[in-house]
Amino acid sequence: MKSRKELLKDLVFFKRDIKNVKKQLSSFSWDLENPLLTIDKSILKEIIYKAINDDITSKNLEDWAEAIECRDDIDFHPENLIEIIFELANTDINGPIEKSRLIEILNSLD
Repeated sequence: MKSRKELLKDLVFFKRDIKNVKKQLSSFSWDLENPLLTIDKSILKEIIYKAINDDITSKNLEDWAEAIECRDDIDFHPENLIEIIFELANTDINGPIEKSRLIEILNSLD
């Protein structure tokens, strides 16, 4: 079985199916004092580019954001990335993910 950190990398970088990774991660305790992985601007930009280029669907992006939102084992740097993840993960509150909005997000990350 993969380590928790390896599974988090699989999740963050879309290396495997999100549902399967989430299922495997569920075998670990939720609370963790120190994060094992940090998502920075470059990682978030890479994922958003995938959505803009249709390498992943907006639903994939939403599922991904939902899967990483509020995890104690993932940190975000800078902290305002948490707000972007929240927006992407909660389309029922924030509206559908559109390419024009993703481009705005990318521009804000530069």
